[in-house]
Amino acid sequence: MWNKIKGRFDKRRLVLIAALAGVALYVGWRTGGFDGQPEQKRCVAGRNEVKDDKGQVVQVTRTTCIEEKTK
Repeated sequence: MWNKIKGRFDKRRLVLIAALAGVALYVGWRTGGFDGQPEQKRCVAGRNEVKDDKGQVVQVTRTTCIEEKTK
């Protein structure tokens, strides 16, 4: 039984698993997969009306988006 289990964990297989884990970590690091902050939502320009229970407009909010140019 031990020979059967020992055959599953030979050196080549462990090296292959460690190499795949290393590649996965590197790709996650380089693509920003480990950043703690999610991407910010894009600004959506427009008009938003808040209505009460009767259906009458109580508040109107207008959103204007300003694009920031970064170099």
